[in-house]
Amino acid sequence: MEWVTTTQVLEELQSSNDAPAWQRLCDHFNTVVVNFAKHMGLSVPDAEDAAQETMLAFVKAFRDGKYNRDKGHLSDWLFGIAKHVILNFRKRQPLEQLMADKTTGTSFWDMIQDDNSIKLSWETEWRQMVLAKCCEQARREFDPKVFKAFELYALTQTAVDKVAQQLEMSRNAVYIAKCRVLSRLRELNGQFE
Repeated sequence: MEWVTTTQVLEELQSSNDAPAWQRLCDHFNTVVVNFAKHMGLSVPDAEDAAQETMLAFVKAFRDGKYNRDKGHLSDWLFGIAKHVILNFRKRQPLEQLMADKTTGTSFWDMIQDDNSIKLSWETEWRQMVLAKCCEQARREFDPKVFKAFELYALTQTAVDKVAQQLEMSRNAVYIAKCRVLSRLRELNGQFE
């Protein structure tokens, strides 16, 4: 899978009406919208439907020239569209379903979140998606042993001595692997967004 930035996705959407442009958009953003919709209380099927509706609304608005980079980040714009679509989906749910979740007993009113927690939820999903995409790319670029050292030491917080022993590396090589991969992840994050 090749490295694709948000700019590339948008340029492709602007210049093409074909299925690959749509697929690339969905590959890029669908998971974050589905996860956000589930967090907002939609079932998995409704969350997937809401994500598709969000993508359609996003493409239409983008092609109509409603997105302006100078006015803010794409993630904020997509958040606004997704939030609107998801809240509309929640309005369509039967009243009985909204009044209480039969599996947890949580009332609808307990599920309502303030705007700050909703925004925080979106930002968390977005950061996780960006990190996952950057890690996928870094994994392809680095020697497997170097990336594994980074993964064990930086992500799973395995002790440096244990990582060095497991991968038959020096402690210094583990530190260098971590620094190199982190540096590249920062670069990829900048490119992605």
